[in-house]
Amino acid sequence: MKRFVYSVNCLLILILNLFSQIYIAPAPDGSDENPGTIDEPYGTFAKAISESAPGDTVYVRGGVYNLTSTITITIVKSGLDSLMCIMTAYGDEQPILDFSAQSFGSKGISLKANYWHIIGLQIKGAGDNGMEINFGSDNIIERCQFYDNRDSGLQLSYGSTNNQIINCDSYYNADPDNYSDADGFAPKLTVGSGNYFYGCRAWGNCDDGWDGYLHGADDVTTTLENCWTWGNGYLKDGVDPGSQANGNGFKMGGGDNSNSDSLMHHFILINCVAFENKGKGFDQNNNLGSMTLFNCTGYDN
Repeated sequence: MKRFVYSVNCLLILILNLFSQIYIAPAPDGSDENPGTIDEPYGTFAKAISESAPGDTVYVRGGVYNLTSTITITIVKSGLDSLMCIMTAYGDEQPILDFSAQSFGSKGISLKANYWHIIGLQIKGAGDNGMEINFGSDNIIERCQFYDNRDSGLQLSYGSTNNQIINCDSYYNADPDNYSDADGFAPKLTVGSGNYFYGCRAWGNCDDGWDGYLHGADDVTTTLENCWTWGNGYLKDGVDPGSQANGNGFKMGGGDNSNSDSLMHHFILINCVAFENKGKGFDQNNNLGSMTLFNCTGYDN
């Protein structure tokens, strides 16, 4: 029995050592000259991502990261179905990725890979989307916040499929000077099928809470469950920027292709709530796809 227990313990140690734990911290504590350990963390996301492999965990220490360029995770850094790459806030610390100094039109995080699980990051001030999942599929974005970005907080584009967005918040996103595109969550334009939002909230975005408007995609399905949206169509200070800021809670479709009268964005909403939006709580927007609303509530829109 002792020999068996010893063998099991050795096996567990071997398995744990197969996967790296990589640490990153904001200046002045982090440096890419460090080995990336908890005591000597890396200083940039690019370095941490470059050192990661399927099954590894990148721990992001708390504090403010002042960033000026897009964090890109490319397809060659994808995880595997059974071995996702993980990027997570360390413990209960709060890492804030501040892109306020970034040039207009630049994304905060561009996720072009598959099988990443990103947890507990705050992403603010990006020159465009706080995060864009771009050609990326089978990712999980959990307990992240997207705010004060200069376009939609989180957008899914270019055929991104089967992503899960869980318990995330997106708020106070606005695109100057037009104020017509910045949504909380945007599974729109060229989005793929099978994306799922659970327990997410969107408020105070200058355009819509959720926007499913299509341009380049067709016959795709998006599901929302236990999601809330309110107060959209206004700026952070409560000012109405004009009619171009639609202010819908859940916009389920529409399109501007030459065949826009036939584009189908199949939307499923379960236990969702929309209230006090400038426009409609639930907007079909000429969508020819199937739209299923189960146990949903709209109030004072």
